[in-house]
Amino acid sequence: MKRFTLLLIVLLLVSVVPAMAYKKDLEVPIGETARGIALSPNEKTMYVGAIRDRKIIAFDTKNGDLLDEVNLTDLNAGAWAKAVYVNEKGDVYAPGSDVLEIYQFDAELFHVDTYPIEDFGIVDCEGAVVDKDGNIYAGDRKGDGGIYKLKFYKNEIDLDTKWANSGWADVGDIRLACIKNGNIYAVDFGNSILYKIDLATGKVTKLATLDASGHAVAADDAGRVYVSHYSNPTVAVSIWENGKVSTLTRAELGITSNIGGIAVTKDGSRLFLVEEQSNIGGLVRGYSK
Repeated sequence: MKRFTLLLIVLLLVSVVPAMAYKKDLEVPIGETARGIALSPNEKTMYVGAIRDRKIIAFDTKNGDLLDEVNLTDLNAGAWAKAVYVNEKGDVYAPGSDVLEIYQFDAELFHVDTYPIEDFGIVDCEGAVVDKDGNIYAGDRKGDGGIYKLKFYKNEIDLDTKWANSGWADVGDIRLACIKNGNIYAVDFGNSILYKIDLATGKVTKLATLDASGHAVAADDAGRVYVSHYSNPTVAVSIWENGKVSTLTRAELGITSNIGGIAVTKDGSRLFLVEEQSNIGGLVRGYSK
């Protein structure tokens, strides 16, 4: 009986480790307000969207030093910096949000190309993810919602009608998704359902229903999926692993305003959260364990 009790206590302690292990190790101011964050493949650089400054800004993940920045209004006066994504090759992508365009940059934020997406049924693209081949999976937060796959045919972008439901995966109001291990992970902001979408086929699998206001998603190599909760007064981050969900609270992470983005290292040892409007403006908080 004593052995069983001891084993039970050990199992309980192990089950709450993901929700208690992170300690803050970095704090970086990001303009007036901020949303969206992505890490470079070598995890030495983080790219952050500064919404009202309308910039994508690159910082050193170790010490927060400013590295590079690009003003999206240089590409379109109506663009807003609400999201950023880095694919496996290290190319950086940012939707214009209010403008139905997606901008591609190199690792140093030099402009590579602009992709218009107004002809595919997308109403409001806050975030997009891109695979290693450059195919774009654009999320829609209005209209029919969901994710649209845009593929290149003879150097022109078009809807991949062989993917999912004629190029569209029905996963609701999508803001900031991620790609990991052959899947897209995304959460419906309206009902906080976490989905897995097969990158090759577009097949949709429901993983869990989370606490309210699930917004941005990240994943590590071990299969853990991290979801930040935009305006939930208590839950800051949900961590899904093998069908089980643990949570991190706003209080233990020191969060005081909306959480507009999340990133995690491949081994899960470092976590980054974008606090949209702290008492000093936009802020990236880094945590380690």
